Amino acid sequence: MASETTTLAQEIAAQVGGSDNVTWVGSCTTRLRFVVKNESKVNLAELGKIPGVLQAIKAGGQIQVVIGTHVDQVRDQVLGLPGWSRLAEAGSSSGAAKASPLDRVFDFLGATFQPLLAPITGAALVQVLALLLTQFGVLAPTDPTYLVLSAAGNAVFYFLPIFVGFTATRKLGANPYLGATIAAALLHPSFAGIGETGTVAQAFGLPLFMYGYANTMFPSILIALALAGLDRGLKRWMPKALQQVFNPTLELLILVPLTVLVFGPIGSVVANSIASGTSWLSTTAPFVFYLVVPAVWVLLVSLGIHWAIITIGLVEMANGGSVILGAGAGYQYAMMGIALGMLIKAAREKNQPLRDTAAAASLSVVIGGITEPTLYGLVLRYRRLLVIEVISAAASGLVLSLFHTVMTGFSPAPILALPLFVPMIGAVLGLVTGVTVAVLLIQFWGYEKPGSTSSFDEVEATAPRGVAGFGGVADATASTVPVTVTSPLAGVVRPLEKTGDPVFAGGLIGPGVSIVPSSDQVVAPANGTIVAAPSTAHAIGLRTDTGIDLLIHVGIETVRLDGAAFTLLVEQGQRVTAGQALLKFDAAAITAAGCSVVSPVVVTNLAKSQQLTVLADGPIEAGSPLFIVGPKAD
Repeated sequence: MASETTTLAQEIAAQVGGSDNVTWVGSCTTRLRFVVKNESKVNLAELGKIPGVLQAIKAGGQIQVVIGTHVDQVRDQVLGLPGWSRLAEAGSSSGAAKASPLDRVFDFLGATFQPLLAPITGAALVQVLALLLTQFGVLAPTDPTYLVLSAAGNAVFYFLPIFVGFTATRKLGANPYLGATIAAALLHPSFAGIGETGTVAQAFGLPLFMYGYANTMFPSILIALALAGLDRGLKRWMPKALQQVFNPTLELLILVPLTVLVFGPIGSVVANSIASGTSWLSTTAPFVFYLVVPAVWVLLVSLGIHWAIITIGLVEMANGGSVILGAGAGYQYAMMGIALGMLIKAAREKNQPLRDTAAAASLSVVIGGITEPTLYGLVLRYRRLLVIEVISAAASGLVLSLFHTVMTGFSPAPILALPLFVPMIGAVLGLVTGVTVAVLLIQFWGYEKPGSTSSFDEVEATAPRGVAGFGGVADATASTVPVTVTSPLAGVVRPLEKTGDPVFAGGLIGPGVSIVPSSDQVVAPANGTIVAAPSTAHAIGLRTDTGIDLLIHVGIETVRLDGAAFTLLVEQGQRVTAGQALLKFDAAAITAAGCSVVSPVVVTNLAKSQQLTVLADGPIEAGSPLFIVGPKAD
């Protein structure tokens, strides 16, 4: 795994323009984020085609590379490359330097709350366990065992101001321990003992409005903002020899009183207003609210700004329960249905690459509630799935609205989190609805528009399996005798799903393998006829005498070279024999042009009664057995 992530890191580093073009590197749950000096040096298209990269986008003044849940490993590998170590210590604030104010807000909220996801998730599930043990009579609410479990499940929420103070201050570049300490003052027994919530006391000759600050977060955000500004000012004014002692002392003396007198009350008012606002919306127009929130959530996640909504949900939870997260669950349920529906569809179609992608996505979303593999690996790859997702999420939201479902504890794990919803039956029926609608739509409507074309370039870009590969032949001659196809290239055989191109990797053109060439010549893998020889010379279509249509595609996106690195040695309609040279290419020129030399070799007309069995893995010589096309085993 280490060598794979190292290679991935090296390829990503090269495509963002190298360390000299990068001013900041960061990551979130699934994304590697870069702020670059010159965006023209970033090859966004090639970034998205690197094996191991789900998608690459430009958003929020950043280059965002979607990796998956192992993104931290890849980030560490990038920062370990020569010339990149200086970015490991770069201030977090530089990551938003080129972003708009709104983008900076989203980035700040994500950096503040994303690190808290693990303890919040774990604590919520401990709460579920404690609840079940009491409901089934195993433990009484006064049992010491229950009280220990209750402490484990509630501690992170009770002390949330301290944790938020730490992460928010760290994001802004100040001392996070000071941020946590100032926030902790709001929870200290001596402060809480001044008066009951809702009363007004006197401190420093000023009115002190008493609120309950357990479970809150907005006061801590205000603390972090004030501390970051004060810290920068003191560092400019205070002699360096005195900073270590006097800076933290002054920051505590100034900000703790400001916190209890100003930041705490203001933060509480803001939090209560947000909770009241979302509650009013969900009560005034429940159907619209519960339909719209899950339907648009896919857009929020694709733009990386969903943490802003999750923040609102956490604020609501401190006031008893979140309607926005209750409604947003419909998005997650729909994505579960998409992943499971595609897994079933791929199994029915015997599409192994697609089945592998759907299986990984299903595991991720069902167990961990992480939807990005489904979003980037499936939904944004097949446009019809986006429509299905919105329909399914809206249908789930409609059911959730009938029960006015709210979420009382945060956990991304959809199955385990069901007891956290009130009423639980609303979440159960919402889940069943979202999953069922998505699965059924995929089975009966499909995930892409069917069709065929005789155009080589169009077939190359869009043809699904079973569609005419070349010249209108829909399926290979379904011979009962297995046919061995030899390799048209010398090089290293790799799985097709690691090609780096979503069309080939997803098996849309057909099953096969990819080859990293070690020679500069393509030879005929069998006797047959050339049925496609485009003027760009970057690919060859061959129909063998046994009726198998083969596409040999040299490199990825090499069509844009317009033949500059290729020499075509045959013409369309020409008969060829096994081993005959078909075209020559310049691998160095292809690489210099920013294209990958990884070359897919696929069967474009495999019959439903047939299967492809790969024979080679690793180094191979041209003319050696590559795969077998034969009847499916009974």
